[in-house]
Amino acid sequence: AIETERAREEAEQRHTQTNLSADYTFDTLVEGKGNQMAAVVARSIAEKPGDSMYNPFFVYGSTGLGKTHLVQAIGNQLLHLNPTARVRYMHSDEYLRTFMTAVRNKTWDTFKQQYLHYNLLIIDDIQFIAGKDRTMEEFFFLFEHFHSREQQIILTCDQLPSNVENMDKRLISRFSWGMTIRLEPPELEMRVNILERKAHTAGIRLEEDAALFIAQNVKQNVRELEGALKRVIARCRFNRSNTIDIDVAAEALQDIVASNYKPITVELIMKAVADHYHITIRDILGKKRSRNLARPRQMAMAITKELTNLSLPAIGDAFGGRDHTTVMHAVKTIAKLRQDDMELKQDYEKLLIVIKH
Repeated sequence: AIETERAREEAEQRHTQTNLSADYTFDTLVEGKGNQMAAVVARSIAEKPGDSMYNPFFVYGSTGLGKTHLVQAIGNQLLHLNPTARVRYMHSDEYLRTFMTAVRNKTWDTFKQQYLHYNLLIIDDIQFIAGKDRTMEEFFFLFEHFHSREQQIILTCDQLPSNVENMDKRLISRFSWGMTIRLEPPELEMRVNILERKAHTAGIRLEEDAALFIAQNVKQNVRELEGALKRVIARCRFNRSNTIDIDVAAEALQDIVASNYKPITVELIMKAVADHYHITIRDILGKKRSRNLARPRQMAMAITKELTNLSLPAIGDAFGGRDHTTVMHAVKTIAKLRQDDMELKQDYEKLLIVIKH
């Protein structure tokens, strides 16, 4: 038991020295279209670091998209698979500081040896070394050492290597030797998934329409999404509740909602309905009466009647010159189906949220 405890403490100490966050793992990483390819590559690297196909692994994208989580997950997974692996994560600021200290103290050998023994080196925001000639030169030699010995190096950046101003051309070339992947902003489904997982971790029940409401209003990146959820959770707890419904979410995020206000038009409604049912606006305006087209068309007409001040004849004109009685029939049909068909009712309510927010 003593030996087991000692081994656990040594493992924890080694992990602390890596500078990795224990929270950043593949288990806690929410995947979607924006990061799916990067996650697949990341798992491959964790299993076989140093593979020339993925060395270096260069991940870029705007702030708040989860670059740090992704690359640290590689380090944590590698340590899980191989506890003796030598891993180090750092921000480029730390690399710059240690380099400047070595310059002042003339401790070149110590500086170099500090990095050369790692199996995996992860440097976040590498763009900050651009324009610093001596730092770039030293990093060039470090890169050469890692690559020639099949030691894995992972870099993150806010843009494509070739677009980083004042970056050494030799480094730009080498950054492209392995795998370069861009992280995209999370799509709606991924944003909802992130919110649900974070709320569950916080011990809060997040209703589906509230999650959709938040995800529709906060679209840019994961960091802003998490920040918005924290505001909503704070409001929920202030109300002494354990459930986030759409009213609580709207109250907590009223300033964001106001800034996102958009006028509701027939075109906006048609596009939302078309996207939801995987058809085109041309299909909605067309004359085909097959059920897979007629039902979305009726849905769009009913929503237009609810969300706009247009008259029935005006709605009919907007929907391909149809008679007002056709619009009236669509509104009555959808109203009845919302009572009898739970799936259609949910579709209708989701579309209202998407269109209004």
